[in-house]
This record gives sequence, structure tokens and C-alpha cells, in this order.
Amino acid sequence: WNDADSEKSKNSMDYFIEQLIYSKWDRNRIYNFIFIYVRNNLSNLDYDMIPEKAIDYLSDIETSIIGYCCPSCFLKIPGEPLDENDLIAYIRGNKWKN
Repeated sequence: WNDADSEKSKNSMDYFIEQLIYSKWDRNRIYNFIFIYVRNNLSNLDYDMIPEKAIDYLSDIETSIIGYCCPSCFLKIPGEPLDENDLIAYIRGNKWKN
């Protein structure tokens, strides 16, 4: 993460996530990779070195994956329900974890 150019860093992360989706990764796999695997493999020192802007950005990504935000901000993944109410039930009901 380049704190001096956080917009470029955000764009790089957005592109990375888009490539995971393009590679047919589903919501569960993306979440597990970014937020479970990485958490389990970083030390406390690693966490201390992550800039606050990066933590905020990752928090926004996490909420877009797990649905703790407005539906228009949900991470869009092909193959998931198109109807907004169905999508809300799918994401907030944790059906994507199965």
C-alpha cells in the first residue's frame, strides 16, 4: 500500500478483486482468501505496518462482501441473484457461505 498515493493503491486492489471475480471466484472464496487466509497468516507486526487508509479500505471491501452496507454497495458477483431483495437475503442470510 502506497500511503503517498492511496488512490493508486485502491485502484490496484480493486483491479485485483475484479480479476478474482473474472476468474470465477465466488463471494465465499474471495472473502476467505482476503479476510481469513490473510488474517491467519499475518503477524501482529505485519498488522502494525498496514497504514490506517489501507485498513479503512479493506473494511469497506469486507462490508461490501458480507452485506453490512446498503445493497447498492454490495460487491457484484456474476451468478448471484439479480433481484435486490433476493440478493439481500442471499448475502445477509449468509447463503453465500455454503
